[in-house]
Order: sequence, then structure tokens, then C-alpha cells
Amino acid sequence: MRVLVTGASGFVGSHTVRALLAAGHRPRALVRDPGRAAKVLAALDVPAERVELVPGDMLDDTSVAEALDGCDAAVHAAAAVGVTGPPAGLVDVNVTGTRNVVGGAVARGLDPVVYVSTVAVFVPPSGPVITADGPLAAPRTDYGRSKVAAERYVRELQDAGAPVTIVYPGGVCGPHQPRLDSLMEGLAGALGKLWPIPPGGVSVLDVRDLARVLTRAVVPGQGPRRWMLGGHYLTWPQLADLCDDLTGVRCRRLPVPAGVMLGLGGALDAAKRVRPFDYPLTRDAAEFMVTLVPTDDRPALDALGLTLRPPRETVADALAWLAGSGHLPVRRAGRLAPRKDQPMPGLTRRTVQRVSGSPWFAKVGPKIVPPLDKALHRLTGGRFLLGQAIVPSLVLTTTGAVSGLPRRAPLACMPEPDGSWIVVGSNFGREKHPAWSGNLLKNPDAEVSFRGRTVPVTAHLLDDAERAEIWPRLLKTWPVYARYADRVTRQLRVFRLTPRA
Repeated sequence: MRVLVTGASGFVGSHTVRALLAAGHRPRALVRDPGRAAKVLAALDVPAERVELVPGDMLDDTSVAEALDGCDAAVHAAAAVGVTGPPAGLVDVNVTGTRNVVGGAVARGLDPVVYVSTVAVFVPPSGPVITADGPLAAPRTDYGRSKVAAERYVRELQDAGAPVTIVYPGGVCGPHQPRLDSLMEGLAGALGKLWPIPPGGVSVLDVRDLARVLTRAVVPGQGPRRWMLGGHYLTWPQLADLCDDLTGVRCRRLPVPAGVMLGLGGALDAAKRVRPFDYPLTRDAAEFMVTLVPTDDRPALDALGLTLRPPRETVADALAWLAGSGHLPVRRAGRLAPRKDQPMPGLTRRTVQRVSGSPWFAKVGPKIVPPLDKALHRLTGGRFLLGQAIVPSLVLTTTGAVSGLPRRAPLACMPEPDGSWIVVGSNFGREKHPAWSGNLLKNPDAEVSFRGRTVPVTAHLLDDAERAEIWPRLLKTWPVYARYADRVTRQLRVFRLTPRA
């Protein structure tokens, strides 16, 4: 389907474009600055030529109408966010943009139209758990009021039968955020300066999981739907403990009562008006911090057959990216900081590629690498493999085609935005297919251990068309596959490993 995406230069929108491409859709992005959008997408390994970038603004109904023409569906992910920044004009911007994009898509008969709302429309919450059917709140923040006003408009469209899906994400977190806001900005400020620890907590949602949900929502004929997707709820002490454990550096904490937290946010707002300075706590952010409660995501996850990444993986990837991009001081990132003892990673990678692709390594490698990787995997609790510093790696457990016993194989992989993994039966460039690939052909149900988590998966052998589409990206991940393919007469088997519910 041709899918219009707004916000493709932003955090959620850019990851959604990547997930749509991986799912076989044709995204068209409405962007104010195509050059900036191309850079943002390039950071996610999405070539600009694979996305139709249409110059325009969601506040301009003419440019929105032109972008919508010829599309089958739309994902409205653009919004002005003011939880940790200036609130001026948020209501007009968010409501007008929603009317132009969502209303325009409905008027043109697009199906579905996916609207990215926020848990903010339920904050302050009316009960101990937030559900998609809960009453809308009367937020004190301008951001909350803007999203509630837009929400009411979209619900009017739903009540009239429009095929609009509303998704309510919580605190979106993860790598590659073009401009820090909300949770990511808060993490950088708390770890880099001082972390106020009030009552309450935060729902941590991986941006890649949100992109998967938005992509799976692009199915016509489903009618109006509302999906809560807050993420994993952590109290502030739990999140601080998790960051300490991941970095190995204890953050500087300040326990603060709820009332004091709200007052502190207001005082900082006043101080910033006198002399601007960079610290993400505002009165709006303080209210979210002390009033948010857990969300009920189970209906959405069950309907989509999805499992969210554990918060440990999400926060680790987010902190590593914050440190690597300069948003978090290296000393505060601890063990997640960029390695300084690898001054020539490009040279190291090229050296490993030359060795891995050599004919002599095809004889020696199978006797050394798999046993060593299995030992390292066991000793580190599944968090480390020999080659993962050079290429993403996992351990695949299959059922033996003959023995019926579990068989483990460390493999290079290409993680996909939808949560699946692509693996190649290269067998070090030897003529025979690897045993694990034969096991998958007989029994596609298997298990993946990736970065310390274990996931049940179902394997799918890619056909020629699927393989041709994905092969260039595989070569970008690990160019040695081309040398393996040239060396053997067989076609290397390529599998997609998709998590099972």
C-alpha cells in the first residue's frame, strides 16, 4: 500500500517509515525540509530514494491534500510536543494539523487512517490503570489540552464510522531521536545533572515497537479502533536503578515529594524566562511524572500478536545512543559509552571481513568460532558473542531434523524494525547447507537468544523475490555474504525469524 506518513523527520515517524518499508509498503512522507528528512532516514539506514519525500506542512491544507492524493492509507505521527519545552501555540498547531491530515484522509476514503495520540489525553488519570476506553482527562498542560482537543475531533470521525485507528503511546524511548524531547531529554538531563525522584513513574515504550504497531495497523477494512500502548511501567526509583545497573555509574538522585516536584517545575519555568538554560524539568513534565499510572496494553498486543521489548534493552540502546551522539557525558554513560580503545573500528571491521571471507577460514572457522561463541554466550548470560562488535549476532536453537534434540547455532543476523531477524545459511562459504537451515525447513518453530533475551520464533524461507529485495541490505550489514555466494554453487538460504505471540 502507498502510505502517507507525517512526522518522518521526527522520532516516531522516521522509525515508522523504516518499518513500513520492511513490511513491503510504499511510504510517502510529508516533510517541511526534504534534505533534513533524508539525513534522519539515512541514520536508520533508509536511503532517501526509497521514500517519496513531498515538501509541505501539516498546517497547510493544500500541501496536505496534494500529499494525500494517490495514497491508500495514512499514518499521522507529526505533532508539536511541549512537555519539556515552550508550550506556545500547541493547541492551534496540533488541532489544525490533525484536521488537515486525518480529516483530509477520511474525506478521500483512505483506509485505514492511523492517528498517533498519547497517554497524555488520560492524564491526570481517573483510576489506577489507564485503558483505551477510559474517560478523557482535563489536562492542566497546554500539550495535554492540545492533544485532548485533537482527540475529540478524531473520535467524532470514528463515531461517524470513519476507519480511524487511534494509538496511545506512553514515554517513547530508544536510539536515533533527531531532536530530544520528553523521556529521552529527561534521561539525558537526569543522568548528566541531577535526577529528582518523586512518587509516580513512567511508561517506557520502545520506538521500534511503536513503529511495529503502527505498521501492523495499516490493514484496510477494520473500522474504527482504539489501542492503548503505554509500554512498561516503571517507578522512578526502578528506572534510576535500571540506568545505574546498565551504566555501572550511580546517578545523582534527589528524593522529592509530589507537591515539591510540581513547585520545582514551576520555579524552573520562571527561572528560564529570566535566564534561559538547558534542563528538561518543567511544570508540565512534573505533572506527568507524579500522576502517571500503568496502562493496559494487553488488548492491543493480543490483537496484533506482539510482545514488547524488555525495558532493559530499550533503555540500554537509548543510553548508548545518547552517549554516542554527545547528548550524555561519557563519564555518566559508564560501560555504555563509546569505546575509546578502538581507534580504528573501520580498519578492524575490514580486517575481520577479509579473514572471514578467505578460503582457509572456511576450514578453520567452523572448528573455532561456534564452540567459542557458545561458551561466551553461556558465560555472559546470552549478552555477548564473539562477532557482535562487528555485526549483530544471535544464538538460534532449532530442533534437530533427525535427532529431534535442541541444536544451538551462533549466527550473524540483521535485526528488522518489525522485531524479526534475517539470517543467512552461509556456513562459512562451504558447499553444504548448514544443519540448522535443514532443521528449520523440517520444523520452522525455533528460539532466538538476542542481547540477553530469549524469544520463540517461526522461520520463513525467503522466496526468490523476497530474497532479491533484502539481499542488498544484507550485504550492507555483512559484505562477506557476497564472497560466500560467489564461492559456492548452491544458493545461500535466507530465513526471516518472526517472534511468536
